[in-house]
Amino acid sequence: MGEFNPTMPTSKPLTASPRALATPLLLLLLLAACTSAPAPQFTTLPATPPPPPEVSVIVVPIHASLKPLLPELEKNIPKSVARLDGYELDPKKRYGMKYRVDRDPVELNMIGEGLHATTRVHYAIEGCARTGSRMWPCISCGFGEPMRDAVIRLHSHFTWDQNWRLRSQTTAQPVEFQNKCGVTILNINIADSKLAPLVNEQLRDVAKTIDGNTPKMTNLRPMVQQTWTTLQSPIPLAPRLWLVMEPLSVALGPIHGTGLDVSSTLILQAHTRVIAGDKPAIAAKPLPPLRTEENPAAAGLRIPFNFELTYADASRLLTEQFAGRKFGDVTIESLKLAPSKEGRVAVEAIVAMKRYHGPVVLNGLPQFDAATSSLTIDDLEYELQAKHKSPFLRLADRLSHEALRDQLRKNTRWNVTKEVSGIREEIDRGLTRTLSPGITLRGHITAIQPLAVSAGPDQITVRVVAIGDAGVTIE
Repeated sequence: MGEFNPTMPTSKPLTASPRALATPLLLLLLLAACTSAPAPQFTTLPATPPPPPEVSVIVVPIHASLKPLLPELEKNIPKSVARLDGYELDPKKRYGMKYRVDRDPVELNMIGEGLHATTRVHYAIEGCARTGSRMWPCISCGFGEPMRDAVIRLHSHFTWDQNWRLRSQTTAQPVEFQNKCGVTILNINIADSKLAPLVNEQLRDVAKTIDGNTPKMTNLRPMVQQTWTTLQSPIPLAPRLWLVMEPLSVALGPIHGTGLDVSSTLILQAHTRVIAGDKPAIAAKPLPPLRTEENPAAAGLRIPFNFELTYADASRLLTEQFAGRKFGDVTIESLKLAPSKEGRVAVEAIVAMKRYHGPVVLNGLPQFDAATSSLTIDDLEYELQAKHKSPFLRLADRLSHEALRDQLRKNTRWNVTKEVSGIREEIDRGLTRTLSPGITLRGHITAIQPLAVSAGPDQITVRVVAIGDAGVTIE
Protein backbone atom coordinates (compact mmCIF):
# COMPACT_ATOMS: atom_id res chain seq x y z
CA MET A 1 0.00 0.00 0.00
CA GLY A 2 1.29 3.49 -0.76
CA GLU A 3 0.41 6.94 -1.88
CA PHE A 4 -1.41 7.33 -5.19
CA ASN A 5 0.94 6.24 -7.98
CA PRO A 6 -0.72 5.72 -11.37
CA THR A 7 2.29 3.74 -12.61
CA MET A 8 2.22 1.16 -9.82
CA PRO A 9 1.57 -2.32 -11.22
CA THR A 10 -0.77 -3.14 -8.34
CA SER A 11 -3.20 -0.32 -8.99
CA LYS A 12 -5.04 1.24 -11.90
CA PRO A 13 -5.07 5.03 -11.89
CA LEU A 14 -8.74 5.90 -12.03
CA THR A 15 -9.98 5.73 -15.63
CA ALA A 16 -7.09 7.07 -17.70
CA SER A 17 -4.33 4.91 -19.17
CA PRO A 18 -0.69 5.76 -18.39
CA ARG A 19 -0.16 6.64 -22.00
CA ALA A 20 -3.15 8.97 -22.18
CA LEU A 21 -2.19 10.71 -18.99
CA ALA A 22 1.50 10.82 -19.80
CA THR A 23 1.33 12.22 -23.34
CA PRO A 24 1.12 15.96 -22.57
CA LEU A 25 4.00 15.96 -20.15
CA LEU A 26 6.05 13.86 -22.47
CA LEU A 27 5.40 16.31 -25.26
CA LEU A 28 6.79 18.92 -22.98
CA LEU A 29 9.84 16.92 -22.06
CA LEU A 30 10.35 15.84 -25.61
CA LEU A 31 10.65 19.41 -26.77
CA ALA A 32 13.36 19.83 -24.21
CA ALA A 33 15.13 16.83 -25.62
CA CYS A 34 15.52 18.19 -29.08
CA THR A 35 18.80 20.02 -28.65
CA SER A 36 22.36 18.78 -28.77
CA ALA A 37 24.66 17.53 -26.00
CA PRO A 38 26.39 14.38 -24.79
CA ALA A 39 24.67 11.33 -23.38
CA PRO A 40 22.72 11.78 -20.15
CA GLN A 41 24.21 11.03 -16.77
CA PHE A 42 22.07 8.44 -15.00
CA THR A 43 21.99 9.49 -11.38
CA THR A 44 20.51 7.79 -8.34
CA LEU A 45 18.10 10.26 -6.74
CA PRO A 46 16.13 10.07 -3.50
CA ALA A 47 12.59 8.89 -3.92
CA THR A 48 9.96 11.60 -4.16
CA PRO A 49 8.16 11.71 -0.82
CA PRO A 50 4.39 11.31 -0.84
CA PRO A 51 2.37 14.51 -0.84
CA PRO A 52 1.69 15.67 2.71
CA PRO A 53 -1.89 15.38 3.90
CA GLU A 54 -3.98 18.46 3.24
CA VAL A 55 -6.49 19.85 5.72
CA SER A 56 -10.03 19.79 4.38
CA VAL A 57 -13.04 21.42 5.96
CA ILE A 58 -16.28 19.45 5.76
CA VAL A 59 -19.43 21.33 6.62
CA VAL A 60 -22.52 19.72 8.12
CA PRO A 61 -25.58 22.00 8.18
CA ILE A 62 -27.56 21.75 11.41
CA HIS A 63 -31.23 22.65 11.47
CA ALA A 64 -33.76 22.62 14.28
CA SER A 65 -37.33 23.85 14.50
CA LEU A 66 -38.83 25.78 17.37
CA LYS A 67 -42.36 24.71 16.50
CA PRO A 68 -42.50 22.21 19.40
CA LEU A 69 -42.05 25.14 21.78
CA LEU A 70 -45.35 26.73 20.86
CA PRO A 71 -47.69 24.04 22.27
CA GLU A 72 -45.54 23.86 25.41
CA LEU A 73 -45.88 27.59 25.92
CA GLU A 74 -49.62 27.52 25.39
CA LYS A 75 -49.98 24.56 27.72
CA ASN A 76 -47.92 25.96 30.58
CA ILE A 77 -48.91 29.62 30.55
CA PRO A 78 -52.52 30.48 31.55
CA LYS A 79 -54.46 32.27 28.85
CA SER A 80 -56.61 34.11 31.38
CA VAL A 81 -56.37 35.11 35.04
CA ALA A 82 -59.44 36.72 36.62
CA ARG A 83 -61.26 37.59 39.85
CA LEU A 84 -64.77 38.65 38.94
CA ASP A 85 -67.04 36.98 41.54
CA GLY A 86 -66.51 39.28 44.49
CA TYR A 87 -63.60 41.43 45.60
CA GLU A 88 -60.12 40.28 46.45
CA LEU A 89 -58.92 42.19 49.53
CA ASP A 90 -55.42 43.50 49.91
CA PRO A 91 -53.42 41.99 52.84
CA LYS A 92 -54.38 44.88 55.12
CA LYS A 93 -58.02 44.70 53.98
CA ARG A 94 -58.08 48.37 53.09
CA TYR A 95 -59.52 47.90 49.59
CA GLY A 96 -60.82 45.24 47.27
CA MET A 97 -60.13 44.46 43.63
CA LYS A 98 -61.74 42.83 40.65
CA TYR A 99 -59.56 42.14 37.62
CA ARG A 100 -59.20 40.20 34.42
CA VAL A 101 -56.02 39.54 32.43
CA ASP A 102 -56.24 37.78 29.04
CA ARG A 103 -53.25 36.69 26.96
CA ASP A 104 -52.90 36.39 23.21
CA PRO A 105 -50.96 33.42 21.76
CA VAL A 106 -47.19 33.65 22.16
CA GLU A 107 -45.32 34.47 18.97
CA LEU A 108 -41.79 33.16 18.42
CA ASN A 109 -39.43 34.57 15.87
CA MET A 110 -35.73 33.94 15.32
CA ILE A 111 -33.94 37.10 14.24
CA GLY A 112 -30.26 36.58 13.59
CA GLU A 113 -28.70 34.98 16.66
CA GLY A 114 -31.59 35.39 19.09
CA LEU A 115 -35.12 34.17 19.68
CA HIS A 116 -37.75 36.80 20.33
CA ALA A 117 -40.93 35.79 22.18
CA THR A 118 -43.83 38.23 22.21
CA THR A 119 -47.35 38.20 23.54
CA ARG A 120 -49.99 40.86 24.13
CA VAL A 121 -51.89 41.07 27.41
CA HIS A 122 -55.35 42.66 27.72
CA TYR A 123 -56.41 43.72 31.20
CA ALA A 124 -59.18 45.37 33.19
CA ILE A 125 -59.18 46.29 36.89
CA GLU A 126 -61.58 47.75 39.40
CA GLY A 127 -60.65 48.98 42.86
CA CYS A 128 -62.95 49.92 45.73
CA ALA A 129 -62.12 51.32 49.14
CA ARG A 130 -63.46 49.28 52.01
CA THR A 131 -65.74 51.25 54.32
CA GLY A 132 -67.09 48.98 57.03
CA SER A 133 -68.79 46.17 55.22
CA ARG A 134 -69.18 48.19 52.06
CA MET A 135 -66.82 48.48 49.07
CA TRP A 136 -67.08 52.12 48.04
CA PRO A 137 -66.09 54.32 46.27
CA CYS A 138 -64.93 52.33 43.18
CA ILE A 139 -62.72 53.26 40.26
CA SER A 140 -62.08 51.06 37.21
CA CYS A 141 -60.58 50.89 33.75
CA GLY A 142 -61.16 48.25 31.12
CA PHE A 143 -64.60 47.35 32.43
CA GLY A 144 -67.41 48.79 30.35
CA GLU A 145 -64.82 50.00 27.88
CA PRO A 146 -62.11 48.43 25.74
CA MET A 147 -59.59 46.53 27.84
CA ARG A 148 -56.18 48.07 28.20
CA ASP A 149 -53.12 46.50 26.57
CA ALA A 150 -49.59 45.60 27.58
CA VAL A 151 -46.91 43.92 25.46
CA ILE A 152 -44.58 41.31 26.93
CA ARG A 153 -41.26 40.73 25.15
CA LEU A 154 -38.52 38.25 25.92
CA HIS A 155 -35.18 37.52 24.30
CA SER A 156 -33.42 34.16 24.33
CA HIS A 157 -29.71 33.72 23.72
CA PHE A 158 -28.76 30.28 22.37
CA THR A 159 -25.52 28.40 23.01
CA TRP A 160 -24.24 24.84 22.62
CA ASP A 161 -23.44 22.98 25.81
CA GLN A 162 -20.88 20.20 26.32
CA ASN A 163 -23.62 17.58 25.93
CA TRP A 164 -24.12 18.67 22.29
CA ARG A 165 -27.48 20.21 23.13
CA LEU A 166 -28.92 23.61 22.43
CA ARG A 167 -29.30 25.78 25.51
CA SER A 168 -31.14 29.07 25.95
CA GLN A 169 -30.96 31.85 28.46
CA THR A 170 -34.09 33.96 28.36
CA THR A 171 -34.44 37.43 29.77
CA ALA A 172 -37.51 39.67 29.89
CA GLN A 173 -37.61 43.19 28.61
CA PRO A 174 -39.62 45.99 30.29
CA VAL A 175 -43.35 45.62 29.81
CA GLU A 176 -44.81 48.07 27.33
CA PHE A 177 -48.11 49.53 28.53
CA GLN A 178 -49.63 50.96 25.40
CA ASN A 179 -52.64 52.62 27.06
CA LYS A 180 -51.89 52.38 30.71
CA CYS A 181 -54.59 53.09 33.25
CA GLY A 182 -54.22 54.14 36.86
CA VAL A 183 -56.66 52.97 39.53
CA THR A 184 -55.72 54.76 42.74
CA ILE A 185 -57.43 54.05 46.03
CA LEU A 186 -56.21 55.59 49.28
CA ASN A 187 -53.25 56.99 47.33
CA ILE A 188 -52.31 53.47 46.30
CA ASN A 189 -52.07 52.70 42.59
CA ILE A 190 -53.62 49.26 42.73
CA ALA A 191 -53.27 48.85 38.96
CA ASP A 192 -49.49 48.79 39.30
CA SER A 193 -49.45 46.84 42.53
CA LYS A 194 -51.70 44.09 41.19
CA LEU A 195 -50.84 44.02 37.50
CA ALA A 196 -47.06 43.96 37.99
CA PRO A 197 -47.05 40.60 39.82
CA LEU A 198 -49.48 39.09 37.29
CA VAL A 199 -47.43 40.25 34.32
CA ASN A 200 -44.16 39.18 35.95
CA GLU A 201 -45.63 35.73 36.51
CA GLN A 202 -46.43 35.53 32.82
CA LEU A 203 -42.86 36.55 32.02
CA ARG A 204 -41.39 33.93 34.33
CA ASP A 205 -43.62 31.22 32.85
CA VAL A 206 -42.61 32.06 29.30
CA ALA A 207 -38.88 32.16 30.13
CA LYS A 208 -39.03 28.97 32.18
CA THR A 209 -40.86 27.08 29.45
CA ILE A 210 -38.44 28.19 26.72
CA ASP A 211 -35.30 27.43 28.71
CA GLY A 212 -36.65 24.12 29.99
CA ASN A 213 -37.69 22.79 26.60
CA THR A 214 -34.90 24.01 24.32
CA PRO A 215 -32.45 21.18 25.22
CA LYS A 216 -35.12 18.58 24.49
CA MET A 217 -35.32 19.63 20.85
CA THR A 218 -31.65 19.16 19.97
CA ASN A 219 -29.28 16.33 20.83
CA LEU A 220 -26.51 16.36 18.25
CA ARG A 221 -24.16 13.88 19.85
CA PRO A 222 -25.50 10.66 18.21
CA MET A 223 -25.40 12.29 14.77
CA VAL A 224 -21.96 13.82 15.29
CA GLN A 225 -20.56 10.55 16.64
CA GLN A 226 -21.89 8.59 13.68
CA THR A 227 -20.56 11.13 11.19
CA TRP A 228 -17.15 11.25 12.91
CA THR A 229 -16.90 7.46 12.87
CA THR A 230 -18.06 6.84 9.31
CA LEU A 231 -15.78 9.47 7.82
CA GLN A 232 -12.81 7.48 9.11
CA SER A 233 -13.66 4.54 6.87
CA PRO A 234 -11.64 4.67 3.58
CA ILE A 235 -13.78 5.59 0.57
CA PRO A 236 -13.15 3.59 -2.63
CA LEU A 237 -12.45 5.74 -5.69
CA ALA A 238 -11.42 2.99 -8.10
CA PRO A 239 -10.07 -0.56 -7.83
CA ARG A 240 -7.33 -0.47 -5.18
CA LEU A 241 -7.57 3.30 -4.85
CA TRP A 242 -8.89 4.87 -1.64
CA LEU A 243 -9.75 8.31 -0.39
CA VAL A 244 -8.75 8.51 3.26
CA MET A 245 -10.08 11.14 5.65
CA GLU A 246 -8.55 11.39 9.08
CA PRO A 247 -10.72 13.72 11.21
CA LEU A 248 -8.74 16.20 13.27
CA SER A 249 -11.31 18.32 15.05
CA VAL A 250 -15.00 19.09 15.25
CA ALA A 251 -16.65 22.36 16.16
CA LEU A 252 -20.03 24.06 16.03
CA GLY A 253 -20.44 27.43 14.43
CA PRO A 254 -22.60 30.36 15.51
CA ILE A 255 -26.34 29.91 15.91
CA HIS A 256 -28.71 31.92 13.76
CA GLY A 257 -32.13 31.55 12.27
CA THR A 258 -35.29 33.03 10.85
CA GLY A 259 -38.89 32.49 11.83
CA LEU A 260 -39.13 29.22 13.75
CA ASP A 261 -35.99 27.70 12.21
CA VAL A 262 -32.67 27.56 14.04
CA SER A 263 -29.51 26.89 12.06
CA SER A 264 -25.90 26.24 12.82
CA THR A 265 -22.95 24.50 11.22
CA LEU A 266 -20.91 21.52 12.27
CA ILE A 267 -17.35 21.98 11.04
CA LEU A 268 -15.16 18.91 10.62
CA GLN A 269 -11.49 19.32 9.82
CA ALA A 270 -9.75 16.29 8.37
CA HIS A 271 -6.50 15.29 6.71
CA THR A 272 -7.33 14.02 3.23
CA ARG A 273 -5.20 12.00 0.84
CA VAL A 274 -5.40 9.29 -1.81
CA ILE A 275 -3.81 5.89 -1.14
CA ALA A 276 -3.22 3.10 -3.66
CA GLY A 277 -3.19 -0.58 -2.78
CA ASP A 278 -5.20 -2.71 -0.39
CA LYS A 279 -7.81 -1.02 1.76
CA PRO A 280 -5.82 0.81 4.41
CA ALA A 281 -6.40 0.08 8.08
CA ILE A 282 -7.15 3.33 9.86
CA ALA A 283 -6.97 3.50 13.64
CA ALA A 284 -10.23 4.95 14.92
CA LYS A 285 -10.02 8.24 16.77
CA PRO A 286 -12.48 9.03 19.56
CA LEU A 287 -14.81 11.98 19.20
CA PRO A 288 -13.07 14.99 20.78
CA PRO A 289 -14.78 17.40 23.19
CA LEU A 290 -17.09 19.93 21.64
CA ARG A 291 -15.78 23.38 20.93
CA THR A 292 -17.38 26.36 19.25
CA GLU A 293 -16.02 28.67 16.59
CA GLU A 294 -17.26 32.20 16.15
CA ASN A 295 -15.60 32.52 12.75
CA PRO A 296 -15.44 29.03 11.26
CA ALA A 297 -13.36 28.32 8.20
CA ALA A 298 -15.17 28.12 4.91
CA ALA A 299 -15.92 24.72 3.46
CA GLY A 300 -13.15 23.43 1.29
CA LEU A 301 -11.90 20.06 0.12
CA ARG A 302 -8.24 19.56 -0.72
CA ILE A 303 -7.16 16.08 -1.79
CA PRO A 304 -3.49 15.78 -2.75
CA PHE A 305 -2.07 13.01 -4.86
CA ASN A 306 0.91 12.27 -7.07
CA PHE A 307 0.65 11.70 -10.79
CA GLU A 308 3.71 9.80 -11.97
CA LEU A 309 5.27 9.11 -15.36
CA THR A 310 8.03 6.55 -15.74
CA TYR A 311 11.05 7.51 -17.79
CA ALA A 312 10.49 4.46 -19.99
CA ASP A 313 6.96 5.56 -20.88
CA ALA A 314 8.10 9.13 -21.33
CA SER A 315 10.91 8.06 -23.67
CA ARG A 316 8.62 5.84 -25.74
CA LEU A 317 5.91 8.45 -26.12
CA LEU A 318 8.39 11.21 -26.90
CA THR A 319 9.94 9.10 -29.62
CA GLU A 320 6.52 8.31 -31.06
CA GLN A 321 5.62 11.97 -31.11
CA PHE A 322 8.84 13.46 -32.43
CA ALA A 323 10.75 10.79 -34.34
CA GLY A 324 11.38 12.13 -37.83
CA ARG A 325 10.58 15.76 -36.98
CA LYS A 326 12.99 18.36 -38.23
CA PHE A 327 14.14 21.53 -36.48
CA GLY A 328 16.13 23.62 -38.91
CA ASP A 329 18.81 21.30 -40.24
CA VAL A 330 18.45 18.90 -37.30
CA THR A 331 16.30 15.77 -37.60
CA ILE A 332 15.29 13.94 -34.41
CA GLU A 333 15.49 10.15 -34.67
CA SER A 334 14.76 9.11 -31.05
CA LEU A 335 14.52 10.45 -27.53
CA LYS A 336 15.37 9.06 -24.14
CA LEU A 337 14.69 10.56 -20.72
CA ALA A 338 16.61 9.86 -17.54
CA PRO A 339 17.18 11.41 -14.15
CA SER A 340 20.01 13.86 -13.95
CA LYS A 341 21.67 15.68 -11.08
CA GLU A 342 19.88 17.67 -8.39
CA GLY A 343 16.37 16.85 -9.50
CA ARG A 344 16.93 17.76 -13.13
CA VAL A 345 15.93 15.78 -16.21
CA ALA A 346 18.35 14.66 -18.89
CA VAL A 347 16.95 14.19 -22.39
CA GLU A 348 19.10 12.39 -24.94
CA ALA A 349 18.15 13.05 -28.54
CA ILE A 350 19.68 11.06 -31.40
CA VAL A 351 19.93 13.60 -34.20
CA ALA A 352 20.99 13.60 -37.81
CA MET A 353 22.70 16.63 -39.36
CA LYS A 354 24.75 17.34 -42.43
CA ARG A 355 28.02 16.86 -40.61
CA TYR A 356 26.96 15.00 -37.47
CA HIS A 357 24.95 11.97 -36.52
CA GLY A 358 24.65 10.98 -32.87
CA PRO A 359 23.46 12.04 -29.45
CA VAL A 360 22.90 15.49 -28.04
CA VAL A 361 21.70 16.01 -24.51
CA LEU A 362 19.58 18.67 -22.85
CA ASN A 363 19.45 19.18 -19.14
CA GLY A 364 16.54 21.04 -17.53
CA LEU A 365 14.66 21.56 -14.29
CA PRO A 366 10.97 20.61 -14.20
CA GLN A 367 8.89 23.46 -12.82
CA PHE A 368 5.25 24.39 -12.32
CA ASP A 369 4.03 27.78 -13.48
CA ALA A 370 1.18 28.62 -11.10
CA ALA A 371 0.07 31.61 -13.19
CA THR A 372 -0.72 29.44 -16.22
CA SER A 373 -1.07 26.02 -14.53
CA SER A 374 1.60 24.74 -16.86
CA LEU A 375 4.56 22.44 -16.61
CA THR A 376 7.77 23.92 -17.87
CA ILE A 377 11.41 22.90 -18.25
CA ASP A 378 13.52 25.76 -17.00
CA ASP A 379 17.23 26.36 -17.50
CA LEU A 380 17.40 24.32 -20.68
CA GLU A 381 21.05 23.88 -21.54
CA TYR A 382 23.17 21.51 -23.57
CA GLU A 383 25.46 19.18 -21.71
CA LEU A 384 28.95 19.50 -23.17
CA GLN A 385 31.29 16.73 -22.12
CA ALA A 386 34.88 16.33 -23.27
CA LYS A 387 34.50 12.65 -24.05
CA HIS A 388 31.95 13.47 -26.73
CA LYS A 389 32.81 15.11 -29.99
CA SER A 390 30.09 17.73 -29.72
CA PRO A 391 28.79 19.25 -32.94
CA PHE A 392 28.69 22.57 -31.09
CA LEU A 393 32.44 22.84 -31.34
CA ARG A 394 31.84 23.95 -34.91
CA LEU A 395 30.51 27.50 -34.86
CA ALA A 396 27.97 27.20 -37.64
CA ASP A 397 26.35 24.11 -36.15
CA ARG A 398 26.43 25.64 -32.70
CA LEU A 399 24.57 28.73 -33.88
CA SER A 400 21.96 26.52 -35.48
CA HIS A 401 21.47 24.51 -32.32
CA GLU A 402 21.36 27.53 -30.08
CA ALA A 403 18.56 28.89 -32.22
CA LEU A 404 16.79 25.56 -31.75
CA ARG A 405 17.40 25.74 -27.98
CA ASP A 406 15.90 29.22 -27.83
CA GLN A 407 12.84 27.95 -29.68
CA LEU A 408 12.48 25.07 -27.24
CA ARG A 409 12.78 27.38 -24.25
CA LYS A 410 9.76 29.30 -25.48
CA ASN A 411 7.65 26.23 -26.16
CA THR A 412 8.54 23.69 -23.52
CA ARG A 413 5.39 24.18 -21.47
CA TRP A 414 2.17 22.25 -21.21
CA ASN A 415 -0.98 22.90 -19.22
CA VAL A 416 -1.62 19.66 -17.36
CA THR A 417 -4.84 20.70 -15.63
CA LYS A 418 -6.96 19.49 -18.52
CA GLU A 419 -5.08 16.23 -18.82
CA VAL A 420 -5.65 15.14 -15.22
CA SER A 421 -9.18 16.50 -14.94
CA GLY A 422 -10.56 13.05 -15.76
CA ILE A 423 -9.68 12.17 -12.19
CA ARG A 424 -12.31 14.67 -11.05
CA GLU A 425 -15.20 12.42 -12.02
CA GLU A 426 -13.83 9.49 -10.05
CA ILE A 427 -13.37 11.60 -6.94
CA ASP A 428 -16.83 13.12 -7.35
CA ARG A 429 -18.33 9.65 -7.47
CA GLY A 430 -16.38 8.63 -4.40
CA LEU A 431 -17.49 11.72 -2.51
CA THR A 432 -21.19 11.24 -3.17
CA ARG A 433 -22.32 8.30 -1.10
CA THR A 434 -24.36 7.23 1.89
CA LEU A 435 -22.11 6.98 4.91
CA SER A 436 -24.78 5.38 7.07
CA PRO A 437 -28.59 5.42 7.18
CA GLY A 438 -29.70 9.04 7.17
CA ILE A 439 -26.18 10.46 6.72
CA THR A 440 -25.03 11.31 3.18
CA LEU A 441 -21.68 12.69 2.09
CA ARG A 442 -21.85 14.98 -0.91
CA GLY A 443 -18.74 16.38 -2.52
CA HIS A 444 -17.74 17.99 -5.75
CA ILE A 445 -14.33 18.70 -7.23
CA THR A 446 -14.24 22.06 -8.96
CA ALA A 447 -10.59 22.14 -10.02
CA ILE A 448 -7.47 20.05 -10.36
CA GLN A 449 -4.55 22.25 -9.38
CA PRO A 450 -1.04 21.11 -10.25
CA LEU A 451 1.41 22.17 -7.58
CA ALA A 452 4.84 21.02 -8.61
CA VAL A 453 6.79 18.63 -10.77
CA SER A 454 9.95 16.82 -9.73
CA ALA A 455 12.31 14.26 -11.18
CA GLY A 456 12.77 11.13 -9.11
CA PRO A 457 14.91 8.03 -9.62
CA ASP A 458 12.28 6.15 -11.60
CA GLN A 459 9.72 8.68 -12.72
CA ILE A 460 8.70 12.29 -13.09
CA THR A 461 6.21 13.17 -10.38
CA VAL A 462 3.53 15.80 -10.76
CA ARG A 463 1.95 16.83 -7.50
CA VAL A 464 -1.62 18.01 -7.76
CA VAL A 465 -4.46 18.87 -5.43
CA ALA A 466 -8.09 18.17 -6.18
CA ILE A 467 -9.98 21.21 -4.91
CA GLY A 468 -13.69 21.36 -4.19
CA ASP A 469 -16.20 21.29 -1.40
CA ALA A 470 -17.91 18.65 0.65
CA GLY A 471 -20.73 18.48 3.13
CA VAL A 472 -22.79 15.99 5.02
CA THR A 473 -26.56 16.08 5.00
CA ILE A 474 -28.52 14.61 7.87
CA GLU A 475 -32.05 13.34 7.55
